[in-house]
Amino acid sequence: MDRLALLQNAKRVGYVFSGGSSRCAFQIGVIEALAELGVVPALAIGVSAGAWNAAMVAARSEKRIRYYWRSFMRMPHIDLRNLLVDHSPWRFRRLHERTFGRFMGRDRFKQPDALPLLVSVTRFRDGANVIFDARDVDDPLQLLLATNYFPPFYTHRPRIAGEAYGDGGLSDNAPYEKALELGCDAVVVVTQKGESEGGLFKAKGDYDHVVTDPRVVVIRPRHRLPFRFTERRWHVLDVLARIGYLRTREVLLGEAHEETNVRAEGEAPSARARRILRAIIRHPV
Repeated sequence: MDRLALLQNAKRVGYVFSGGSSRCAFQIGVIEALAELGVVPALAIGVSAGAWNAAMVAARSEKRIRYYWRSFMRMPHIDLRNLLVDHSPWRFRRLHERTFGRFMGRDRFKQPDALPLLVSVTRFRDGANVIFDARDVDDPLQLLLATNYFPPFYTHRPRIAGEAYGDGGLSDNAPYEKALELGCDAVVVVTQKGESEGGLFKAKGDYDHVVTDPRVVVIRPRHRLPFRFTERRWHVLDVLARIGYLRTREVLLGEAHEETNVRAEGEAPSARARRILRAIIRHPV
């Protein structure tokens, strides 16, 4: 069975959105292309910045996802006065509060027409991965902020039931197994690491993960994306969303689009750092 048939014929499809900061705009186009092709999600799992996209899907507001992103990006993200509030010049927490309240709201995920929203976070106490169902927490905004917690952009550790949590990408950046565990017979994993860069970044220490389960469809760029993690200009992110849209059609329909061949020059800084560290370990001075 081809990939599109797998997704269209599945009884329960799960969407998994990995983290990647502003590069998660790639996921916008993927969501739009999947909808055009008749793929209907039954649940959404999000990690780090990908959790906001997962939340929009779970809130059944994916048709407004571009408005969500544009609303967030046009607000000023640095204000020295915020040093008095969050002890940081970056206002991301307040920006997320505003857009979350406008497009979703704290009670949205407990309403009967909402899809299950699951969020991957890392427990500070022991570094363990924990996946919460947004319906089971008092404040889903704190859960979403927790999976995005990354100093210095965020300074106060979010707490859930008294426990501190942080960026879920450190402990599981692509928790597709959870979707299968919850009864999905097909899963779409959307991540931003390019195919030519190797396997998926799954977690700290698992940088080249290979998905072997035939029920899982991975949609990601061809190469390392030439877009900054901190990019905020919408006209640039719109191009990235377009690449996500076209890549989805390539993966599911076998099309070929020259626009998806964009690539950043050189080796990714993180890959370079790991390579140097491995060399030091193998050949200590």
